[in-house]
Amino acid sequence: MIAPRFAWLCLSLIVSMPAAAAEPAAPAPVKTTPKLEILNKQIQANAEDAKAYSNRGYTLALLGRKEEARADLQRALALDGKAPMRNRVGWAYFNLGDYAAAVREFEEAAKLSGHEAHYDYYSLVLGYWGTGDTQRALENYDLAVQRDPRLGENKTLHERTLEWTPLEQRAMHETYVLWSKAWRR
Repeated sequence: MIAPRFAWLCLSLIVSMPAAAAEPAAPAPVKTTPKLEILNKQIQANAEDAKAYSNRGYTLALLGRKEEARADLQRALALDGKAPMRNRVGWAYFNLGDYAAAVREFEEAAKLSGHEAHYDYYSLVLGYWGTGDTQRALENYDLAVQRDPRLGENKTLHERTLEWTPLEQRAMHETYVLWSKAWRR
């Protein structure tokens, strides 16, 4: 009596395993969000609003709408090529997974600001982490800690990055761990 029950249990597990192991379906693209509606209205009201284009590009990047995001980011830079805008665009490229473009924008932003903006070094950390340039990521992490000591302790790093995207948090945390174990003096 036990053997048939055991056989049925094994058979049901074998049959259900492929379903459990299957990849989840790709999420359907998000057509709009309340934030996108606000940004669309801002752009309709002022087609020269570079910040609205960069914000919408970042939002579209997070939603996986890559081509639309890129178009908005390029428009933002055409309207405003100054350091803060280049940094903003770099964050969007980072979240698109275009790490080379992110590094390009972060480096240009840092150059234009004379490495004086509070975000220069930790932004560069993201880009270099993304491109796999660990040496430069660590060098810039150390400079970021010198500028903002909160980045030098796990608890305050976590607090500082609470509202960042999971990818942004991962890049900073992984770099922090390596920096704290192998670099910190």
